[in-house]
Amino acid sequence: MNLEEVVAARRSIRAFDPRPVPRADVERAVALAVQAPAPHHSAPWRFALVETHDEKTRLSASMGARWRDDLGRDGFSRDEIDTITGRSHRLLTSTPLLTIACADMTRAHTYTDENRRLAEWTLFAHSIGAALQTYMLALAERGIASCWISAPVFCRDIVRETLSLDAHIEPQALVLVGYPSPEKEPRPRAAADARDYILGSW
Repeated sequence: MNLEEVVAARRSIRAFDPRPVPRADVERAVALAVQAPAPHHSAPWRFALVETHDEKTRLSASMGARWRDDLGRDGFSRDEIDTITGRSHRLLTSTPLLTIACADMTRAHTYTDENRRLAEWTLFAHSIGAALQTYMLALAERGIASCWISAPVFCRDIVRETLSLDAHIEPQALVLVGYPSPEKEPRPRAAADARDYILGSW
């Protein structure tokens, strides 16, 4: 595929065929992802792969418990919470591979003021996002679908504890990975017009 075809092939897929994803394709995607730009030549990208059903179930249950608390504070009823978290649990436990994209914060600079601390964190989040896009594009090129889930940023401590990650590893995103289910076709996506997204020229 050329670049346009690969970008078009990357779609947010939430229904997967149960067959496993080849480790060689995952490692290739990671190797390409870690060529993303990074602040201070820090190379902060780290990937946790969750493959077994037991670990998927444990991670989903841990994150789900925090989410239930958050939804309760937001005013959702118990039935609504059961529906929302149940749907998420079924998705996470049935996906062939869960990838947690993380930042190694030992690679960050230390500042004494809040403004620069926030700026440094933002730089690392940008770099993880750049790696994440490349990771999903590399998978799409091999016919492997993916979907970015934002859940870890709402419960970094839970993900870190559940996966026994070091204290300096910051979970930032979860990616569902698997071959797309033949029963689900992604919705058509209109071609983007760059002029809709450009603020202006100076």
